[in-house]
Amino acid sequence: MAQPTGWVPVLQVDTDLAARLPDDTIAAAEAVALARTEWLDAGEWRPEVPDAGERAAHLGLLVLDGFLARRVEVLGRPVTELLGSGDLLIPWEPDRTEPFRSGARWEVLDAAQIALLDRRFTALLGRWPEITVALLGRAVSRSRAFALTLAISQIVGVELRVLALLWHIAERWGVRDDSGIVMPMHLTHELLASLISAQRPTVTRALSHLAAEQLVTRRDDGLLVVHGEPPSQFRRLQQANGS
Repeated sequence: MAQPTGWVPVLQVDTDLAARLPDDTIAAAEAVALARTEWLDAGEWRPEVPDAGERAAHLGLLVLDGFLARRVEVLGRPVTELLGSGDLLIPWEPDRTEPFRSGARWEVLDAAQIALLDRRFTALLGRWPEITVALLGRAVSRSRAFALTLAISQIVGVELRVLALLWHIAERWGVRDDSGIVMPMHLTHELLASLISAQRPTVTRALSHLAAEQLVTRRDDGLLVVHGEPPSQFRRLQQANGS
């Protein structure tokens, strides 16, 4: 369920987006580049589809806070994409999976806040095309991140797959503390399994082995923490993916 929450100055709340822009653009636009926002409750999400006139000038939904999962199933095989702060979504666009029948299912993992980059917002951006270009860069970054997740799912050995995926998440959204990098969301064994194309019991065993080696631990609040350095296989995948 979506709950309207007012307006936000996008360039002030999304500092990474602002960092992609010239100083004079930020000075001119940050106080007026306002977007409507909504909070999404945890659980299944059925995105509202704008009417045709609105869709023609709608840049999509920008995730400001929280995490979502996008699940697509083709010939009985599920593929899951993890989305979080900074990702740009256009959830009403049809999935191009011909000749297979497929459709995306959306789940809000934790309550998430999104900004609606609608016709009113895009009309405003006509004065600053560099902001549109920066948002397009977000779409490209999301595509590369998903491609890296798919590459990780092909690594031989579930323990290494789990470890590489956790480092991928850590480097995108993790929070460093004295012991390592903390995952910013609760990752169930089922979700991890769907992200790396594995079975849940296999992921449970892999996490137990990684914990015994002190490469991954779980805090009292249930959040996972990675320690040390990412595996070399993950670094090679990053380089091959252009990240």
